[in-house]
Amino acid sequence: MHVNSREAQYAVRGSVALKAMSIQKKLNSPEVSSLPFKSLISCNIGNPQALGQKPLTFVRQVAAACTYPELLNNSDMFPKDVVSRARAYLKSTDRGYGVGSYTDSHGLALVREEVARFIETRDGFPCDPNHIALTTGASEGVRRVIQALMATPTDGLMISAPQYPLYACSITMCGGNIVFYNLNEANQWTIDETELNRSYQEATSKGINVRGLVVINPGNPVGAVLTQDVIKSVISFANERNLLLFADEVYQANVYSDSKKFHSFKKCLRELQRDYPGQYDNQQLVSFHTISKGLIGECGQRGGYVEYIGFSEAMMLQFRKLAASTLSSNTVGQIIMGIMVNPPQPGDESYTLYATETEQIYESLKRRADKLYKKLNELEGVSCQPIEGAMYAFPTITLPQQAIQEAKSRGIPADEMYCLDMVEEAGIVTVPGSGFGQIDGTYHFRTTILPSEEEIDQVIERLGKFHSKWLARYGGLTRTDISNGEFRSIRTLEAS
Repeated sequence: MHVNSREAQYAVRGSVALKAMSIQKKLNSPEVSSLPFKSLISCNIGNPQALGQKPLTFVRQVAAACTYPELLNNSDMFPKDVVSRARAYLKSTDRGYGVGSYTDSHGLALVREEVARFIETRDGFPCDPNHIALTTGASEGVRRVIQALMATPTDGLMISAPQYPLYACSITMCGGNIVFYNLNEANQWTIDETELNRSYQEATSKGINVRGLVVINPGNPVGAVLTQDVIKSVISFANERNLLLFADEVYQANVYSDSKKFHSFKKCLRELQRDYPGQYDNQQLVSFHTISKGLIGECGQRGGYVEYIGFSEAMMLQFRKLAASTLSSNTVGQIIMGIMVNPPQPGDESYTLYATETEQIYESLKRRADKLYKKLNELEGVSCQPIEGAMYAFPTITLPQQAIQEAKSRGIPADEMYCLDMVEEAGIVTVPGSGFGQIDGTYHFRTTILPSEEEIDQVIERLGKFHSKWLARYGGLTRTDISNGEFRSIRTLEAS
């Protein structure tokens, strides 16, 4: 195996997930009586339907009709808008032969046009469907651009700490250099230009040729939503240094804060180009979206898109060549992407049900985000920033020095030991903060908000009991532990 592949790591499916697999085998065997819980609760991956979120009816009806067109011959089987949509997608496939055939390397023209209209409506600026590629999830688009960007061993890409492991893994596998910049946890995980400058200058002083900058908004794993001013400052930073901007915007429908709204990087870039003629004309941007998140949560269907902004036709031909190496993305995933960006509209037969289902999912996610945020802050030595968006909480945990020493003796990060013990003793599968990148001396873990409202109560109950016992096992928190921690929970502040 190539050294780059050996060195690549993917924390969300790391040691804790492997431990969970072995525990699940016990739960499926007569040994179940030896465990203090009857089921695992998977909070490690943003996988909504694996945690009980129901598929949207319109999505599955159209997908069913496209995969088995004979169903369309029964006039009573589906609503009229399902029939018309399915027939339109089927007609758009190669000679109309259906979803079993390859598509164009960049995807079905009909769906790319739907994506372009969605972006134009969202941002208020034109979008060229020829600069959109449909991909096997957003992750394929990310890897494709990183592959094109990391041309030499000195090339590097700036990514946030914490970051989604896809980026560090892809950079490593492509032979590039990871350049971390730290998010500001004390200020709701925002991006500071001072920190961007520090990271960039440190990398260039080591001979790294920084080629691009990645921003995840809304944030994974931190759940933050960036303001328009912050986004424009990031664009200005990249523009001054000729950096390609990666805008990972897969959670744009998942904004729960009443005081925040989603602003796309493309919209902010177009506004800067309008307001400062000539200054931002050469800024390049790639933005990503997916059907795996939002309110659809169709992770297994593997559908996504990338929009290429500011690229020449010659460069677009190079991206098309990369796309052709995989022939085409999943056709059903492409169709579901079309539905996501072009859902039933008022007056359509399926509109009322679609609107009701999506509203129920959104409101439930919002309640779960608020509940988990509040309950995490009640735990001793735990501090969590508001879950403004996405599907995750990323709390700081202050750990006893005895626990830190124990983890050191085991040769693993202390937050990894905490998460391993959590899955063994409480049956909750999370991801240690060390798998995402964090400031030295701080400890975190990532948990999703995706368990059902009933199960999220179980998560809170199990976590609370585990956390208390775990702290007591290692002598509890002393004033020294607390003073060494950057953040303190509400309870700890009151007690001190």
